[in-house]
Amino acid sequence: MINALRINEQPASRKFHHLDGHTDQKGKEAERTHGRAMSGRQSLEGPAIYKEALRSLRRVGREISATLDLEHILHLIVKEAMRTSRATRGSIVLREAASGELGLQVYTGYSEAERAHLDATLRAPEAHPVLAQVLRTNQSLLVPDAVVVKESQVNTKSPICSALVVPIFYSEALTGLILLESNEKDILDYDVIEFVEGLASQASIAIGNDQRYKEQLKRGELLRSRADQLALVLQVSQALRSDRPLEDILEEIAYAIQESVGFNLVLISVLEGNPPHQRRVAAAGIPLTSFENMRETRQPWSVIQEVMDEKFRISQSYYVPADQRGSWQEQLDVYDEESNAATHKAGQWHPQDLLLTPLIGPGGDTQGLLSVDQPRNGRVPDRATAEALEVFAGQAALAIENVRLVEALQHRADTLALFNEVNRSATAKLDLNEVLSTVVEMVPRLLECTYSSIFLLDTKDSKYILRAVHGSSPEHSALSTFDPGEGILGQVVKSGMPLALDSAERESHSIPSLVKGETGPIALIPLTTAGQAIGLLCVGRQEDHSFSPAELATLSALADQIAVAVENARLFDQVHRFSQELEQRVEVRTQALAEAMQNLTAERDRVETLYRITAQLSASLDLDRVLNRSLELVVAAVEAERASILMLNRQSGQLIYRAALGEESKLPLGGKPTRFSRDQGLAGWVIKHRQPTIVADIQRDPRWVKSQNKNKKRKYRSALVVPLLSGDQVLGTLLLFHTQIDYFNQDHLRLVKAASAQIANAIGNAELYNLIREQTEQLGRTLKDQRIEAVKSQSILEGVADGVMVADANSNIILVNAAAERILELPRKKVLGRMTNEMLGLYGSQAQDWMETITRWARQPEAYTVGEYLAAQLDTGDRIVSVHLAPVLMGDEFLGTVSVFRDVTANVEAEKAKSEFVSTVSHELRTPMTSIKGYADLLMMGAVGALTEKQRDFLSIIRDNTDRLTALVNELLDISLIESGKVELSPSVMSVEDVTDRVITTIKTRAQDKDLILRQDIPSDLPHVFADADRVTQILTNLIANACQYTSPGGEIVVSASVHDEKVYITVHDTGIGIAPENMDKIFSRFFRADDPLVQEVPGTGLGLAIVKSLVEMHGEQIWVESKPGVGSTFTFTVAIAKPELADKVSVEK
Repeated sequence: MINALRINEQPASRKFHHLDGHTDQKGKEAERTHGRAMSGRQSLEGPAIYKEALRSLRRVGREISATLDLEHILHLIVKEAMRTSRATRGSIVLREAASGELGLQVYTGYSEAERAHLDATLRAPEAHPVLAQVLRTNQSLLVPDAVVVKESQVNTKSPICSALVVPIFYSEALTGLILLESNEKDILDYDVIEFVEGLASQASIAIGNDQRYKEQLKRGELLRSRADQLALVLQVSQALRSDRPLEDILEEIAYAIQESVGFNLVLISVLEGNPPHQRRVAAAGIPLTSFENMRETRQPWSVIQEVMDEKFRISQSYYVPADQRGSWQEQLDVYDEESNAATHKAGQWHPQDLLLTPLIGPGGDTQGLLSVDQPRNGRVPDRATAEALEVFAGQAALAIENVRLVEALQHRADTLALFNEVNRSATAKLDLNEVLSTVVEMVPRLLECTYSSIFLLDTKDSKYILRAVHGSSPEHSALSTFDPGEGILGQVVKSGMPLALDSAERESHSIPSLVKGETGPIALIPLTTAGQAIGLLCVGRQEDHSFSPAELATLSALADQIAVAVENARLFDQVHRFSQELEQRVEVRTQALAEAMQNLTAERDRVETLYRITAQLSASLDLDRVLNRSLELVVAAVEAERASILMLNRQSGQLIYRAALGEESKLPLGGKPTRFSRDQGLAGWVIKHRQPTIVADIQRDPRWVKSQNKNKKRKYRSALVVPLLSGDQVLGTLLLFHTQIDYFNQDHLRLVKAASAQIANAIGNAELYNLIREQTEQLGRTLKDQRIEAVKSQSILEGVADGVMVADANSNIILVNAAAERILELPRKKVLGRMTNEMLGLYGSQAQDWMETITRWARQPEAYTVGEYLAAQLDTGDRIVSVHLAPVLMGDEFLGTVSVFRDVTANVEAEKAKSEFVSTVSHELRTPMTSIKGYADLLMMGAVGALTEKQRDFLSIIRDNTDRLTALVNELLDISLIESGKVELSPSVMSVEDVTDRVITTIKTRAQDKDLILRQDIPSDLPHVFADADRVTQILTNLIANACQYTSPGGEIVVSASVHDEKVYITVHDTGIGIAPENMDKIFSRFFRADDPLVQEVPGTGLGLAIVKSLVEMHGEQIWVESKPGVGSTFTFTVAIAKPELADKVSVEK
């Protein structure tokens, strides 16, 4: 064991550390001291010392072989190490395998204070350089002079001069340390290290022997525990084979777990219901009152499944440490005793720990849950503990499954007994009510329900009626009937599938209470036979316990039996009823055959009469002849004494006699009007209600209006009146009379009604014939009129001075008058029949665009707007021709185009001469006006001396008139330039606000002189516009000046702007005299001034607004005015918004 110890091994080859971390003066002094000590000790060493070391190792080996007392062996090792090394103190420290903590096991030579300090050092070894280095390197460490290196002393409570720390290894892991300390310097050397390392090997063997011995003891204890557990399992298995209640069996299992596995608290729960929840059944160690309270709480199984996470799993169990209690503390209902958790250590059981073992049956189904607490050993569970619990959990699951199988077997027997009873009742009892009463009484006993009821379909009312109920009387039932498809009950019957709902689902579906006051779970099972729904079985219970799938299956099978019984009972009733009905039908059928023969004879007579009437009606289209002949045939068929046909005049609503029989005097052709309208009398009632009537005695009928002719020989009493209907129209009535009261019957009515239909058709055919004849005659007259009109139009077109050319819808020229030949200098024969696109020269440079417009008119005539036309002027060299082209439309139909040509050479030349004259006169007038105004201003300034007041007045008049004439000349020049096309725009990006500011600044003085308020309302974020700034300034100046002229003192003028539809709308609003409605269309005409005295008082030319309109239209924009006399006027014109890139460029330049 220690024979491998080498005596002569050089110190340099040993694996240990010499404390050389200090290089200062103290460190060097320690090395020199160590060297002297070593040289002095070499002379004392010899074979005797090595022999003594071998003897020490043998003594320790013998003790290891002789005893398993680890503490005795470790004391011996410390003693031998101190004796051989002459150390003052020695100790052995062992390391806990699980936590890695160091603990003092044996020691010699330490006082109590030194031992306590050593314990404190071992609790934090990483803070000590010597221990930390040994633990880090797993190698021995020698401190030859601890006085020099004080921080390396393990125990600072006593004078230490040298120290040695040797590690102890077991299974290649550091399991302890041997500590030797001496009060002498250099007493511990390399040979001592080798000897102590040999002792460390012996200590490792002793520690291994001790651990293996303890493992054997633990294994033996485990085997004894397993034997006890198996014995208890055997007892439990015997209990499973008995007929004891489930609660007793599970309670016995709970106490067996408490006794054998070693948990003070045991709780066993069973899963029930759908969705499943746990019900506490048995417990051990829990006070009875607490357990009874826990039995009342039903914990949903889904909540428990969330806690049993895979990360907590041990075998088939789940251990949830206390530090994970946040995942279940707010969800689970657990039994919790007051305990002190402050002393909890790693590996120990915490009061808040959870250990859950599912009860899994042989089939793999979870039957319940086993939970334990307070282990007697105080340790967290290991796999062996979990497996022991799972053995008992398997027995508990088997017990639960056995009990449930027994209950299911008993339930099946009860179900079969109920089915037998239903079948017996169905065969023995033919009364349906008795069968249903038997069923509803047996269902609650079978399924432990509170009430049951059956609804059956009533074929007469097509409703489901409550036929039987148990648990309440029918008059106390909250629901006694429902329609097919109504609510959830009707949907279940319609689907043919059973449905179970718990209390919450029932409330969400708003299911009414079948029994007053009940709100618990309910099962609805449809009764079907041969694929047809005949009823509904309703079962409910007050307890909040949902119906399971097995219960639904049982009820479905029972429903099939009920449906068969109901169908059998119904068939019996039906057969019995059929037998009675058959006897009655034979008797009725015999009588009906006799009546049928009479009816067939009468029907034959009616058919023959109708045939004769139809033949007569189709023989002629003369309405008078048709009506009179029809009356004769009808009167002959029903043997009436008097008959008449009243026709309805649709325009006047008056009834007209068209045909009559039995009257003293004959009717004229076309009939004669009566004194009745469509809403009066018996005939009016029939027309209004569009239905026939039989009057037994007309003298007693309020609808009858007595005749004014008192000389009638006969007084008629009964009447039959039938409307004459043609499609949806009422043409009139057919009236039959007889002096006998209640003469007419239904047979007469059927005959007359059929005849009236034929008469109405004949009337319709006659009227249609007359209509066609009249329309033919009208068409002939219209065609003649059109020919006359065409001749007139042709004559008119030939006589007009303007040239006219007409083209049809296909662009073929169909008409050219003489004026067109003269103006265009084209012979008519060459133009007629040609296409319009072949005559493009007639329409100038814009001919192609005109052809596209004509094509658009032809394809989309509905897009044409009234007043739309094309206009242009053609210069043929020797004359100027004005061309206007417009479409010819009739409704939405395009008929062609008409082109009008006019020779406007004289007009153009006159306009040109006028413009040149105006331009010449304007230029000639401006020169003297300038001189007159200049000299008048000089005189007013006193350039030639002082002026009298009268002279000043005269000069003021001269200056004002000069200004007015100058303005007139300027306006004439502007108009002349605009008309001649010499005004050119210079558009650019501009700010409306800047232009408005300049104009208002210019006119502000004039407004203030007149006591007017002149302001602007321009938004700061108004976008820039693209226009000629000078012309916009001129437009605003004219509009604001115009507003100043016609606004009374104290008024207000507001200039505003806004953005609409990609345009800037600039508005000038005043509170002036306004414009009369009749002048609104002429306000922008040249030289126009209203006749209003207030307008005439203000000097003006009537050209300002005309110039404004021309300038706005030159920009391609619009201007309009809104005004009300006495309130004011609002002039608005539009300006295009500048494109973003142009506006950005202007902003950057600014």
